[in-house]
Amino acid sequence: MRVLLDTNVLLRTLAGDPAVESIRDILLADETEVYVSAVSWWDIAARIEAGRLKADLAELREASAASGFIELPLRGEHIGALAGLAASGAKAPSFDLVLAAQAEVEPLRLISSDTRFAVRSSLFLRV
Repeated sequence: MRVLLDTNVLLRTLAGDPAVESIRDILLADETEVYVSAVSWWDIAARIEAGRLKADLAELREASAASGFIELPLRGEHIGALAGLAASGAKAPSFDLVLAAQAEVEPLRLISSDTRFAVRSSLFLRV
């Protein structure tokens, strides 16, 4: 299985939060490829800058890489899918919609705790 972590699930996973216990087996399975979007790093940087998160972005990226997570860059195809999601009436913050678009294009199963994020239920796994 190929999965994409949303920003909140990424942060909780790196922090060892018990809230991610429900997906632990998925994340640790040998056949699972775990992706983290560059968009999540952008989201985290914005939260740090706004004072909503106290963290070191470089340390988080290092911890993600050490966990074996694969960084997913933002590409033009993702933006094309984003336009389609917005046109379909999907309502979510913009970072979330970009992650949903990336999951749709790649394809990846999107793991999130936010049900507003489930713009394509076949791609969505809830924490």
